[in-house]
Amino acid sequence: MKISFNESQKMFAYMTGLAAALALFIQYVSAQQSEPILIICITLAIISAGIWLGSIYALAGTIIVLFVLGTLMMFFHTGQGGAASSETGLQMLVIWGVALLLFSFMSGRIHDIAIGLHRSVKHLQDEIKSFVAIDRVTGFDNKQRMKLELSEEIKRAERYGNSFVFLLLQMHYFKEFKSLYGEKETDRLFQFVSSQIRSCVRETDKKFRPSEERFGILLTHTPAEHMPAVLEKLKKQLDTYQLKNGKYVTLTFHVCHLSYQNNLKTAEQFLEELENEMMMNEL
Repeated sequence: MKISFNESQKMFAYMTGLAAALALFIQYVSAQQSEPILIICITLAIISAGIWLGSIYALAGTIIVLFVLGTLMMFFHTGQGGAASSETGLQMLVIWGVALLLFSFMSGRIHDIAIGLHRSVKHLQDEIKSFVAIDRVTGFDNKQRMKLELSEEIKRAERYGNSFVFLLLQMHYFKEFKSLYGEKETDRLFQFVSSQIRSCVRETDKKFRPSEERFGILLTHTPAEHMPAVLEKLKKQLDTYQLKNGKYVTLTFHVCHLSYQNNLKTAEQFLEELENEMMMNEL
C-alpha cells in the first residue's frame, strides 16, 4: 500500500505541474499570437496522446508537428523574404517545441504511473479475492479453499490410509435460469441448493462452490460403495425448486465423483481426473 500511496503522490505532482505549465504556455501564446487556437489545440492533442498512449506517441507527434511546421515556415518565409517575421516565427517554433517536449514527458509519466497503479489495484483485488474463502450466497468455501482442503485430505490419506470421495455437481441451464428469473431469484435458488446439500451430507463433510453453477463436496472417511445412497438422497432433495411466485421448476445436474487414488498426488491431478468424468453422468 505504501508504494501505491507514493505513486499517487507522484501522479498528483505530475498532473499539477502539467496543469501549471500548460496554463503558463497558453498565457504566453495568447499574448504573442493573434490567433493562438490552433497552437493550443495541437498542444492539447499531444498531451492527450501522452496520457492515453504514452510518451513515445506524444514524442512522435511532437516531432511530426515540428517538422511539418518548420518546413512550412521555411517555404513561406523564403518566398516572401521577411527576415524579421522569419526570426519571430522561428523563435516561437523553438519555444513551442521545447514546451511540447516537456508536455510529452510529463503526460507520458502520468500514463506510466496510471498503468502501474492499475496493475497494483488489480493485484490487490486478486489477493483479496483469494483470501475471501466464503461464498456470500451459499456460505460454501471458494475454489482456492477447495484446492487447499483437497490437497490436505490427500496428504492425510497418504499418511493414515484414510478413504474419501470428492463429489462434483454442475447445474444444467444455469445461464438460462439467471437470464429468465434474474439475480435475486438465482441467489434464492443457490441458497436452496446449498441448504439441501447440507441436509444430505454430514456436518464434517466439506462443501465448496468453485464456480457459479458448480458445487463440490468432500466426503471424508467415506468408501466408494456408499456413493449410490448419497447420490440417491441428493437427487431426491434437489429434484424440484419452488420459485418465489409459487411455481415449480425441475433441476438437473451433471455429477461425477472420485475416490482417493494413491497415484493422484496433487489436488490439480485429482480434479483433472474428476473433470474427465463430469459429462458422463447425470443426477
